[in-house]
Amino acid sequence: MAMYRRGAAKSDNKPVKKDVSDSDKYADLLVFGYACKLFRDDERALYHDQGKHLIPWMGDKNIMIDRYDGRGHLHDLSEYDSGSWNTSYQLSEEEARIETLCDEERYLAF
Repeated sequence: MAMYRRGAAKSDNKPVKKDVSDSDKYADLLVFGYACKLFRDDERALYHDQGKHLIPWMGDKNIMIDRYDGRGHLHDLSEYDSGSWNTSYQLSEEEARIETLCDEERYLAF
């Protein structure tokens, strides 16, 4: 870390090195990992690169998804259309009280 001297002449304005110990330098750095064994499978890699593992979403060949994709469980999207929501909904007194308590907990300073 470079620090500059205050009030020194411009010719003397060279950075002053601050002594930094290794523990200070890496105090905010956390690195961890897990051991694993990698297996090279060119045939399987090519299969995935070509997108052959993807399936059509709702029969539409233009939208291909992975079989584990959560969108595969969305068959009827009309529930999520913008016009289907009640925009004039008001919280009850009890719901407003609970929301206030939750906000107090949510934004507490640590």
